[in-house]
Amino acid sequence: MKFRRPLTITSRTSTVTNSFVQAVIPSVVPTPEEMDEALAVLGINGDDIRCAYCGDPATDWDHLRPLVCGKKPSGYITEIRNLVPACGPCNQSKSGQEWRAWIESGAKNSPKTRGVPGLEERIRRLARFEEWGDVRPLDLRALAGEDEWDAYWGNREVIVASMQEAQRHAERIKAGIRASFDPSVAERMRFAVPEPGADDAG
Repeated sequence: MKFRRPLTITSRTSTVTNSFVQAVIPSVVPTPEEMDEALAVLGINGDDIRCAYCGDPATDWDHLRPLVCGKKPSGYITEIRNLVPACGPCNQSKSGQEWRAWIESGAKNSPKTRGVPGLEERIRRLARFEEWGDVRPLDLRALAGEDEWDAYWGNREVIVASMQEAQRHAERIKAGIRASFDPSVAERMRFAVPEPGADDAG
């Protein structure tokens, strides 16, 4: 078994960003008829819902167009025309990437990497679904009011700045802890190390 990798405080800034997005993005609950229609467009049997990307049993609904882009809401929302059934590996692998670029990429656990059969047909179905859905990003800043929106995202910047300062504090604490141990033990200690650019993550 592998030892769990230590985490830094700043490695969680993307989680903070996602929380800020999820807190204001609406989720439109589909009617049974809308769900049936969406699955039909994807060529998926409603009694045996499979991942639209690879065909494995579906466990999640994935946003075909990601909700977050450049650390801010993309303008897309949670609605059936922007959701496709997905398995865990595909959902995690795709993350916030554009679906067409990801599905044919060499990313870990992408359908192409896994050698999923019938990939071209799956791409055609997803393209058909995208055309059928015909969703457009909303100007959320205009809808919310520019001042209100900017103040909201200013709150996120304050939190991230506090996390960055806490990470710098953590570095000083780690140095003190390491120095208190015998060198033979200290040299085997593993602490979380901020990745380059981590202060700007999220």
